[in-house]
Amino acid sequence: MQSLKMADYIGSEILVTVTKARMLVGTLVATDSELNLLLDNVEEISANRSRKLGLISVPQTTIESIQIKATQLETIKKSKFAWSEDII
Repeated sequence: MQSLKMADYIGSEILVTVTKARMLVGTLVATDSELNLLLDNVEEISANRSRKLGLISVPQTTIESIQIKATQLETIKKSKFAWSEDII
């Protein structure tokens, strides 16, 4: 069975924790070999406020965790593995 790679999540909404008090929610647009992220339609959520940021780059060294909704994960898995079965 194949495993998912970061590039498989492109187009998905993800939640990136950069500090305990700061999270970024946005759509993954791109990633590079260093696992830096490019997110679009980003909302920054902190303890006392939230604000829209638009398109941002998130350096890998600042990322504490990355989360995705379970329903989106299942959709990505089904789509990738169904596509790969068609090739074999």
